[in-house]
Amino acid sequence: MDQRTFTEWHSGYSVGNSELDNQHKKILSLCQQSIDCISDDSREGIAKFHLILNELAEYVDQHFRTEEAFLKACGYPQLAQHIEEHFEYRRKLTELLIGATFGEVDKDSLYRYLAVWWYEHILTADKQYAAFIRTVDK
Repeated sequence: MDQRTFTEWHSGYSVGNSELDNQHKKILSLCQQSIDCISDDSREGIAKFHLILNELAEYVDQHFRTEEAFLKACGYPQLAQHIEEHFEYRRKLTELLIGATFGEVDKDSLYRYLAVWWYEHILTADKQYAAFIRTVDK
């Protein structure tokens, strides 16, 4: 997949749950907003970038709690591993937020991180539970 277009939602991203899909769409929107700020080094651009990173961190945390509760209710057997992946994402995003606070964010690295995270977590780990929940619904 072309990483320059990963933030464009398409049906192949669906995990089969409308609430989680809608949250993933919102995460993609926030990723795109942060990417849009990469080349804006103005004071306003930097301030907007920090606000978007904060909103992304808060929203992703909310999403993770929702997803984890849903997977627990479904009896997802790889829940502990999934929670660990969420923990690692939170840790990295916290590092980025601290770096942004001190003006140390490498925006290109952030872009690469968001793209890799989307592909590795959402399109790999989340797709695994998507297959599981389809079997539970039967």
